[in-house]
Amino acid sequence: MNRGRTLVTFGGVRIREFVRAESRAGRPPGAENAGLVGLHSVRSGAIEVATPRGVRRFGPREAFMMSHDEAPVTAPVGPLALLSIMVPSEALTDGVALGPGEVRPVARTSSLLEPALVFAHRAAAARPDAISGLGSYYFERLLQEMVMGVAVEGVDPSPPSNGPDLYCRGVAVIDAQLSDPALGARVVATQVRISLRQLQRAFQAHGTTVERQIRRRRVDHAVELLSDRSYDGLSVTQIARHSGFSNGSSLARAMRQEQGTTPAEVRRASHRSGSPSA
Repeated sequence: MNRGRTLVTFGGVRIREFVRAESRAGRPPGAENAGLVGLHSVRSGAIEVATPRGVRRFGPREAFMMSHDEAPVTAPVGPLALLSIMVPSEALTDGVALGPGEVRPVARTSSLLEPALVFAHRAAAARPDAISGLGSYYFERLLQEMVMGVAVEGVDPSPPSNGPDLYCRGVAVIDAQLSDPALGARVVATQVRISLRQLQRAFQAHGTTVERQIRRRRVDHAVELLSDRSYDGLSVTQIARHSGFSNGSSLARAMRQEQGTTPAEVRRASHRSGSPSA
């Protein structure tokens, strides 16, 4: 007996649970979702995906990421249970973004995959009427960050070999881990699996440094939170820590250096504009 499809949405993020008990051809959910990237996990059964290199089969406890722009043809192989988290394509930075119709296996060694799937499964089971608008907003944010983390940590098993790719990979790592106060150039180099010197040269070729990029992205994230009325309940110190800074003073210094403004000025401007919550 088929259970079919279950769809839950949090803003621009969609969670689908697809179960087919019959052995017949067809497309699992998500093939029609242009503009989205899906993280798909086979919970039982198998699925075949047509790629430019041929048909790829994914079996139980295997996962893959797929762009749903020009989505490849997919077909369940016998009974299938598939859990999917689909996020807007722009949620993935250049270093790990997928091209139209691209399919990438997720490494079994990914430490972030199963926690992301467990969270998505529990989120999908939540009662819609019990989730506030703010709660839905946080679900959307968390799910996007989890998929981004899997993309950075679990998808690409081989290091890139040229400067532009090294830079993009480094930026992707920074975006995925910017809230970690321990993030620094050496950590980024380790994540990209190259030497610190190679990483520094790649960033210098783009007119910046690893440290400057970390500071800039942290400031961008803090400004986004300060400008969003949904976060009015957070103090400047809390926002600073969510953005990777040790305290509000260090955030204020970085904002003056990067944008010539202060946390208080950004928050006041958002209140004057009356900008709605995301």
